[in-house]
Order: sequence, then C-alpha cells, then structure tokens
Amino acid sequence: MNHPCKFSSLLITPLPIRCLLVVCLLLLSGCSKQPSDTYHTYVARLANILQQQPPRSLPLQQLRLTTPAAIEEPSDTLSILQLASLSHCQLGGLISERNNQLGKTATAASTFKYQVEFIQSAAQCLQTLNSTSTIYNTIASATAYKQRYLMHYFNSMLFKEPELNQTWQLTSRELSTAAAGYSDTLAAMTTLVAIKQHIAAQQFSAIDTHALFNALEQLNKYRFNQLLIQSARTQIALNDRASQFLRSVDIATLCPKGKSNQSAQILSNIFKKFYLADIQPYQAQLTGYLETLQPLYTELWFKQPISSEPINTLLAFEQNSNLLKQLKSSAKNHVVWWQTFYKTCEINPI
Repeated sequence: MNHPCKFSSLLITPLPIRCLLVVCLLLLSGCSKQPSDTYHTYVARLANILQQQPPRSLPLQQLRLTTPAAIEEPSDTLSILQLASLSHCQLGGLISERNNQLGKTATAASTFKYQVEFIQSAAQCLQTLNSTSTIYNTIASATAYKQRYLMHYFNSMLFKEPELNQTWQLTSRELSTAAAGYSDTLAAMTTLVAIKQHIAAQQFSAIDTHALFNALEQLNKYRFNQLLIQSARTQIALNDRASQFLRSVDIATLCPKGKSNQSAQILSNIFKKFYLADIQPYQAQLTGYLETLQPLYTELWFKQPISSEPINTLLAFEQNSNLLKQLKSSAKNHVVWWQTFYKTCEINPI
C-alpha cells in the first residue's frame, strides 16, 4: 500500500506539503494551552513543595435535556380547492410553500418559524373570508392550535437545534482568556428571550423570525455559551479540589511560630505567580460573562419541560447551587485558606 507520508524515508526525501500540514495541525492542537492547564500546573507545584500527590481531577458529568412530550395532532386540514381559494392571502403562499417541502426533513427552527408566520398571516386572511364558511373555521381552528402549542415548538427548538442544545454538552475546549463572540452571543440570547416573552404574552405579531435565524447563526459561529458553561464548571471543580487538598495541610506545622520557613515562602510565590496572576483574573472574566448571560439562560431553560434537574440546579437564581454563585464561592473558599496561611506564617502577601 502506498502511503502519502512514509516515515521510514523522512531522512532521505523531503516531507510532502500535505504531510507537513498534517504534522503542523497535530502539533498546534496538541500544544494548545487551555486555562485549566495553568490550574493543573499550579496545584502540581504546590503538591511538589508539600511533598504530596496532587489531587486527581474528577470528570464533569454530562448535562442532559429531556425529550419534549408529544402533542396532539391538529384535526383540521385544508383541501386543495380551499388552498387555491387563498391565493389572495399571504397565508395561501405560506401553506403552499410548506406543502412543497413535505418529505424533506424540516429543522425545529424552521418548524417554529412556520407556526409563527402562520399565526401572523392568518389574522389578515380571516378578515377577507366569510366568518360562517368552512375555510374560515378551519383556519381559525388551526391558528388557535398553533397559538396554544407555540411554546412547545419553541422548546422543541431549544432541544433539537445544535446551536442551542450543545449549550449543555461537554466539550474538550474551554473559553480562552481572549475569547471572541461575547457581544454577539449576548445579542443572540437577548433575541431568543424576547421571542419567548412574546409567546408567553401572546404577542405573536411582535415575533421577528428573521432575527431568530440570525441569532442561531451567531450562536453557531462562536459556541460561546457551551464554552462558558464548560469553563465555569471546570474552574469550580478545580477550585474545590485544590481547596480540599490544601485543607489537608497543617499550616501550624508548616509554619512553626517564630521560625522562618523557606517552603512557605515558595508556596506563597507559587500562589502569586499562578493563582493571583492568571487563574483569579480568568475566573473574574468568567464571572463577568455569567452575570449577564446566566439570567438569559434561566429565562430560556429554567424549570422548562425539556430541562433536567441538574440543569435547573445550575440555573436556580436564589440558590447557592447556581453556576455563578458556585464559581464565586469556590474562589472565595480557596482564597480564605491562603488568608489563613499568610496570617499564620506571617508572610506579606504583596
């Protein structure tokens, strides 16, 4: 078999361009530093000075959405002749376009869009029809059905569209310290929340379906929500494990009263070099993002039929278990140990 990259001949012949590209990509992906790598280095350095094994990192648990319950199918349909009589209405063109797409797989977002546009077009069309006619009653019944279940179609979109359901899925990537897409993600999430609020208030004419697809495009472009939640959960777990590890250290033994201790000074230097210089600013950055985005997550997902209890727990606004409060409290608990350390060891933290 002929291979494009034959490693046995690397010393004899130049490496083909495509092999060089593959090697470069592998090197870049393998050497790409994530914020959690800094934290692992920080804890490993502390453990080395303390002559202990660093704590093992436990994998994060997958967060899952719940499949939406089935809804009853509409009973009223329009015949071909009835549809032909709606040629003067925008609704007629909308239904015809939808019928032409039958057999094709419709996305949850396009299905939701159709329900909204049907509702929006029906009001104008009904004004042109005899209120005692069969076609009038059929359209009125279909409109009432779609209004009643529009929130279901919205939640189905949250459940099925990758740009939305991947928000809660684990990923190997983390949000970088120079992350792009925050402003666009905030705008997209604000759009989705506004649409949901219009549904709840039955303000169907105010729903902008074009803005919906623009929002989904921005979410797909950056995956910011997924990376933010992954990164916050990772930093919380690292804070908790590091704090648990340090609480096992007897500070009084480490710093006997009245005696200088070189190891304690080295620990202080490690804390300042890694935690204060890099980790704490990064966690403050995540906190800032969550302070604006978590309320929007709560609006969309909290206590919804598609949300599992672990997701509800992370979004419960008043509970200490919510993601933002966990990040803040885990960071505070970690710093508290160091405050005790500096006081006991009589070391200037500056």
